[in-house]
Amino acid sequence: MFGMGKPRKDESLSSVIQPENTPTKGRGSNVTGFDPEGLERAAKAARELDASRNAAAAIELIKAQEATKQHEAAAKRAEMDAYTQQIRAQNIEREAEEARKTLEAQTAHDRQRAEYRDELDRKRQVDMLQAQKYMQE
Repeated sequence: MFGMGKPRKDESLSSVIQPENTPTKGRGSNVTGFDPEGLERAAKAARELDASRNAAAAIELIKAQEATKQHEAAAKRAEMDAYTQQIRAQNIEREAEEARKTLEAQTAHDRQRAEYRDELDRKRQVDMLQAQKYMQE
């Protein structure tokens, strides 16, 4: 399964790999601090799985589970992309609404300014007419 072929039944991982400092009962008490017991258990489990008549079914099951996980991740990614697009659209709508309100306020301000100028012009004309009448009298 792992590219090494099937090991012999009488051969264990510990007999194949002879560490210079054999591990003691305490964890990490050798020079490197590596405890090979976990690795040996994993290798034993892999050998048992390879020797099992259900190994092919187990591998197919693992592949199907991985494919399911990938599909779920892709669906989640698509959902997040859709959410991002929705947020962007909402931001654009909000900015457009703010721009519209700003434009309306600016237009109202310009209109008020124009009305005030018109009022000042009218007062100036009335004052000039009154001044001309006064000068003529």
